[in-house]
Amino acid sequence: MSTQMCLECQTQFEPQRPTQLYCSARCSGRSRQRRHRDTERATERSTTQTLVSIERASGNARLLNAEKNYRRSLQSGTSVVLSKSQETILDRERVIDHQRAQLQQLATKYFDQSGQLAEAKAECVELKLEVSRILKDRRADQQDLMQIAVGMLQLTDHLGIPLDRPTAEVFRRRGWNTKIPADSR
Repeated sequence: MSTQMCLECQTQFEPQRPTQLYCSARCSGRSRQRRHRDTERATERSTTQTLVSIERASGNARLLNAEKNYRRSLQSGTSVVLSKSQETILDRERVIDHQRAQLQQLATKYFDQSGQLAEAKAECVELKLEVSRILKDRRADQQDLMQIAVGMLQLTDHLGIPLDRPTAEVFRRRGWNTKIPADSR
């Protein structure tokens, strides 16, 4: 068989079967995890967008309901006002128009704030997921770094070459042992 490029780590390898795409199970697992994360993110984004649209629709329904109630109260109040003088009626209508304008302003403000709240919640969820992913990647990177360090120690021990000063300082700073036990050689 001919060599092939691993789709995950971009290294050359010789496939053991014609359909093999990755050099190892580890690379295959990483690729699968990445695809799964991408699918979860897309699902979460669409869920967030749905929540925002539901919140906005709910705000519109509340606004329409408030306007209906306000009109009913205007109609019931109008029958009482008809018996008063014309001047009193005009004053009442001015107050009502002013209150209607204030109500519409408040409803618009509430509607905008409810949409912003839903978007902020969605951003918070996405940020939490991103932090979780970063921490998981960081742990994987640390494990990889430790494996490289062990390999380096074994190699220097096998060749009888001591660690250079900056490398030994990195080991000391991380609290890693630079001595290989005799039973693991």
